[in-house]
Amino acid sequence: MTHESPVELRALVLPAFSFEWGDAPSELAPWLDRYDVAREIAVPGAADAVRCTDRGIGVATTGMGKAQAAATVTALHRSPRLDLSRAYVVTAGVAGGSPSAGTIGSVFLADAVADWDRKFRWDPDGGEGDGEGPTIGPLPFDPEPAVYRLNADLVAAARRATADVTLRDLPEARAYRERYPQEAARGAPAVEVGTTLCGDEFWHGERLAAAAEELVEGYGVGPHATTEMEDYGTALALDRVGRLDRYLNVRAVANFDRPAPGQSARESIDEDVEAFVGLAVENAFRVASAFVEHVTGRWEAYRDGVPSHPE
Repeated sequence: MTHESPVELRALVLPAFSFEWGDAPSELAPWLDRYDVAREIAVPGAADAVRCTDRGIGVATTGMGKAQAAATVTALHRSPRLDLSRAYVVTAGVAGGSPSAGTIGSVFLADAVADWDRKFRWDPDGGEGDGEGPTIGPLPFDPEPAVYRLNADLVAAARRATADVTLRDLPEARAYRERYPQEAARGAPAVEVGTTLCGDEFWHGERLAAAAEELVEGYGVGPHATTEMEDYGTALALDRVGRLDRYLNVRAVANFDRPAPGQSARESIDEDVEAFVGLAVENAFRVASAFVEHVTGRWEAYRDGVPSHPE
């Protein structure tokens, strides 16, 4: 019996979903459109097959949510058909965004991934002590980290490598930004760095945004820049297999996480939840692919870790 040698990847790209969102393409679509797939590798336990190029780049969707992301990333790293021992793992997808951090179409490289779901929260009921402190915060007895701080050298190298990427914009997005008073919300799309907050719900609104800010401040990584549903699961799985130092998180803002002044949360959701997904998918691809090309094209420098003086 002959045993197939594992396929060695230099970069593993992880979009979340492969379905179209309204008129917008999936997070997977631009990778399949612009990269030549040489082979597909099915991995038991993963949400999707890994589509591999001849240059050591693999792309696989994780599925939506933390559990699916953690299961997929674990399965891929345990598969005897793949050699991911030196691969840089890149999340490339869309997110909600804080209007205080950036704007529609902006792309954030996460320097920290925080968990929205595992927390301590209580309802202020008007009793003694109400108003004297936070009503949400980290679990005081939690033995697991609820925040992963990502490799600062890798984030810095990625920001340098993507500094000249041209981000797409739309006239409709420019008009939409003008509804928000925050200076960051009204600017042009840019590549920035900030915390991503991960939770298994699509939340939206001023009160929930305030709770999110309170939580990430309690974790010591506030304020948050983006919100999404997979990346804490991805980070946890990578930490368990000893590969967290090679993880780059790329998220483009598809919608703000709260309504504009004078608008209800429901009105805001109904109007903008799908409007700019295509813009965000494209910008996430542009930044993530620029980093992937940078690393794989300079593999001798990056193979054993982020070089001290990357180009």
